[in-house]
Amino acid sequence: MVVNIPEPKVHPSGNVFVKYSADGGSFAYYPSGRMACAYERMGAGYYCFIYADNAKGSTLLAFDPAGCGYCSFLNGKPRLTSQKTGGTLCEESGSIIRSWSTMKPLKAGSPVDIDLSANVRVTFQSRQLIHVKLSVAGLVEEYDLGEVPKMANSSYMGKVVRQIKDGPERGKYILDIDKCRQAAQENRERREAMAMKEIEVAKTNFDEEFMQKHKDLRPIVTSTSDLQASVGRGEWSVDVFVSKSEMARTLSDSFPTLSMGDSLKGNPHVNTLASLPATKPDVLDALLKKSSIDGRALPLSSAIKGASGRYRPEHGAHYSLPRKRLLELKGKDFDDHIKDQPPTTLVVVCCLAGYVPACRRLEPVLEMLNGELEKQAGGGEGGGDGAPPAPSAAAALPNMCLRKVEMSESRFLRDRFNINTLPMFLMYYGGKLAYASSTLNGYGTSKDDLLAQARETLQAAQRGSFLPEGFKFGLSDDNNTSDFKGTLSATTSVLKP
Repeated sequence: MVVNIPEPKVHPSGNVFVKYSADGGSFAYYPSGRMACAYERMGAGYYCFIYADNAKGSTLLAFDPAGCGYCSFLNGKPRLTSQKTGGTLCEESGSIIRSWSTMKPLKAGSPVDIDLSANVRVTFQSRQLIHVKLSVAGLVEEYDLGEVPKMANSSYMGKVVRQIKDGPERGKYILDIDKCRQAAQENRERREAMAMKEIEVAKTNFDEEFMQKHKDLRPIVTSTSDLQASVGRGEWSVDVFVSKSEMARTLSDSFPTLSMGDSLKGNPHVNTLASLPATKPDVLDALLKKSSIDGRALPLSSAIKGASGRYRPEHGAHYSLPRKRLLELKGKDFDDHIKDQPPTTLVVVCCLAGYVPACRRLEPVLEMLNGELEKQAGGGEGGGDGAPPAPSAAAALPNMCLRKVEMSESRFLRDRFNINTLPMFLMYYGGKLAYASSTLNGYGTSKDDLLAQARETLQAAQRGSFLPEGFKFGLSDDNNTSDFKGTLSATTSVLKP
């Protein structure tokens, strides 16, 4: 399936305003180049983060796919909170202006409208209905956040008439039978709409009158006639059918061939090698060809099992992918390992955690790049072992090495640098810290962004540009949660139904 990604929106200055992703997410930027919004897909919903246009990049809004999150003032104090039990609207002093709960939600006609900044306006009706409008330099981008309403309203609790208070069945709910029937009918209609309709049996005999009515069928009938004529002229190869003994001898039962494959059970016409189509004789030639590497016949791939006519390239049994596991550093050996690396090599330490989805997606990319770096360092030319050739001088990778730290196992890097965002990248040159950030090349985390940032950092470090001794990140916006823990605790009694 081809995914059409919308073209980016651009500021009048030429800088990117909104850059869209293939999964429906997007990233928005202020004219200054600072990030304005990160709208990232996760499962069936989206995470949304809105940032202020200041040097700190203060977080103004953060919501998850369930509609839980907060809006804050520029100083980090909470302005609006949303939880599954309810929410609050607060003044900057901490006083509660409005509150709501699952049993006493906001009225349909009176949502919460707040301006987080001159560029961001939020309309909050419920966890399922959150609308954000981002206006920058005459350009507008709108986001609909929160839990999908259909998912939230599909519970049987929405069909409850009352709850039995007394008797042996107390605690049970009495449901509205009309609502249950309506929901069942909607489910049947939904299943029917998603089900595959039966395909009518196509006609096999077409006369001239029928083709006059359906002119699009004429080229199909013509091609069928040409095919039958080619068979009559003997243009098809029948070597497949006359070489059964050679195939059985060469491709023995020790190979996963078409012979009695599990995927072919139930069809007596395709249980043997003799059923291989004769339309492509080169497939048979490739199957019977001896390998120049190990002298054995090429085993059939899964594609051949499906009778697609493909076969595995002749790369030998010892072929391996260029993906290499990252060397994991431990706290006690971290500093010694950094100092032991060659002084001209840039050491990139990737701070990851297995429980963070972004880290799990990034690690395979880093392992592929690590394999390319090892291949380049070994000076391989590729070819006989099936590995890709070494890159040309123009496309050579920077002089760097990749290392990994599992942040869930130790707090030493978190405490040393005050790390609150993952993944995080630390780059060392000559044992000194030259770069530290959770983003690469300005705003990305892709492989190309990592290589671009590594080249830039390497050049800066060679000129003597390093981060100061005792470098630490400032207070992160992730600490907003701790700033309003007191407010959340004070509202617990209000939020309880």
